Amino acid sequence: MGAMNKLFNSAVRVKILALLYGMECCEFGYLKERLKLTDGNLEHHLNKLENYELITQKKTVIRNKLKTEVKITKKGKDEFKNYLEEILRLSKSE
Repeated sequence: MGAMNKLFNSAVRVKILALLYGMECCEFGYLKERLKLTDGNLEHHLNKLENYELITQKKTVIRNKLKTEVKITKKGKDEFKNYLEEILRLSKSE
């Protein structure tokens, strides 16, 4: 669980998973605009999430333009839900 905890230490990665949790999938440009990130910064965080199989990235070329679709995986949904439940448990403990 140590490596997973490090993933959730990043507010950007938590926000990415939160957006995807509700949407299932979206385009790279949407995430970039919503989170106000540079291409490189977003790509860095997406790659980290993909390395832990929390998301997938599907790149296609349409009219000579690269399109990246980002999708949350079942593991990503489960891990994000566990993260939220842990936060709620902590907020209720005394």
